[in-house]
Amino acid sequence: MYDARHIANWFVERARQEGRVLSIMSLLKLVYIAHGWHLEMRNAPLIRNKIEAWKHGPVIPDVYNAFRGQGINIRNTVPIGGTEISSYDGHLLEEIYRLYGHLPAKRLSDMTHEPGGPWDVATKNWGWFAPIPNDLIQPHYIAKRQSAGRTQTNG
Repeated sequence: MYDARHIANWFVERARQEGRVLSIMSLLKLVYIAHGWHLEMRNAPLIRNKIEAWKHGPVIPDVYNAFRGQGINIRNTVPIGGTEISSYDGHLLEEIYRLYGHLPAKRLSDMTHEPGGPWDVATKNWGWFAPIPNDLIQPHYIAKRQSAGRTQTNG
């Protein structure tokens, strides 16, 4: 497992390679989505940080607090120690960036507000700033994979 700020730094650097800047909302959603797909694909968490249900979707407070001083647009990584991201996990992050990294922040936020999804369940059961545990996130991403598979098989 990684510190979520390490994963966020990866996305900041990846966007910079294309001359792009991510908004803080996009950054938060990309880290969350990567964590969800990691849970689904690898049956293990990508990040060890707490995820909470805020008004505009899932938020990792450690990432928000580390980057918020830069304002809305995140141009710089933050200092964080930790292990290097494995090539295995780097490949997953590259795919997440390819699929979701160019979507507008509002679209990413809307995607994390799906009825019956982890954010929706957490806010309805426990209110704003409630934790969103992995046992809500993982089944949601498993269902997304199964739904995608049915769509592909049904033509």
